[in-house]
Amino acid sequence: MSFLSSSGSSTGTAIIQVAPSGENCIILNHGANYENTKEEIDEAFKSFGTGDILLLQNEINLLPYLIEKAAEKGMEIALNPSPIDENLMKMDLSAVRYLILNEIEGEAITGRKEPKEICRTLLECYPNMKVVLTMGGDGALYMDKDSAFRQSIFEVKAVDTTGAGDTFTGYFLAFISEGKTVPEALKAASKAAAIAVSRNGAAASIPEREEVLAAEILEKT
Repeated sequence: MSFLSSSGSSTGTAIIQVAPSGENCIILNHGANYENTKEEIDEAFKSFGTGDILLLQNEINLLPYLIEKAAEKGMEIALNPSPIDENLMKMDLSAVRYLILNEIEGEAITGRKEPKEICRTLLECYPNMKVVLTMGGDGALYMDKDSAFRQSIFEVKAVDTTGAGDTFTGYFLAFISEGKTVPEALKAASKAAAIAVSRNGAAASIPEREEVLAAEILEKT
């Protein structure tokens, strides 16, 4: 593993609570995740350049600095604004290429509840952004200044939603990085997330690519 550094603080930890419905609530302690330095970031960025994808979440410190430096190098910045907080809501997101968020985060940032209005409000502020809004059982909505796509969920029995968003985000960006179309990336991401919620656990529930491609799951109509 490259660019790994140690700290005197404990590793960041999360306590995940799962309801009988499969929905979760997560309590987060940042720990060493909040001890990144600008020097470490600068050193890591020496290995990356134009077109490389940087995926960020709001679980580490120096987020504005990371976005600024990645933009200077011409990287494609993807942001999942989780966990949402006041600092992030005040942040300039004009350099973010892909904003991948859920309805709760979307409402917090825009003050809107309706999915299309969330996306439109974001695009009014950031015209070059590509917004991917996940909507739980209602699927996902993609919108940019030129196009919009809706993706239904794949029907499974949900037992634990922990990791569903991470699975969706990872598969979506992986397929985009391979040159797949947005609808293709949305479908793969939604299918992978469906498999993930049908299992218990976080990282352990994320399916391998071969399983996702081979899975025969019905799309909700």
